[in-house]
Amino acid sequence: MSHESSITLVVTVGFLLLATAMVGAVNAAPAQPVATIVSVEGATTTYHSQDQDGQTVTVQVPSHSSADIKGRDAQGIVRATVTAVDTTINRVKVRTSEGQTIVLEMSPASLTSLQVGDPFTFTLPEPAR
Repeated sequence: MSHESSITLVVTVGFLLLATAMVGAVNAAPAQPVATIVSVEGATTTYHSQDQDGQTVTVQVPSHSSADIKGRDAQGIVRATVTAVDTTINRVKVRTSEGQTIVLEMSPASLTSLQVGDPFTFTLPEPAR
C-alpha cells in the first residue's frame, strides 16, 4: 500500500469514528416528554341530542383544548403541581397556579419519576391563527 493510500485510509477511518461518536451523542440526549390533554377542569362543551325515544339528552364533554388552560405566560409556559399519578392508565393530574386541574396522558417512562407534590412545568403550543 502506498504512503498516500495509507494517509487517506487513516483520515477516512478517523472521520467515520468522529461521525459515529457525534451520532451516538445526539441519540443519547434525553427526549422531551410529550403529554396529551385528556381534560381541562371547568371547560366543557355542551351538546343537546335526542335519544331513541325522542327525548332531549344533554351531554357535557370535557375540553381537550390547550386554549382553555388558564395561567400560561407569554411563551405558553404553564406552572403546575402534580396532584395525582396513575401509572395503570398513564395519566397525571396537575393543578395550575390558577387553581385549574388538568389531566394529561404521558408515556410510562415519563411517569416513573413523578410524585404527588412535584412541580410540573409544561409548554403549550401557540394557538392557531
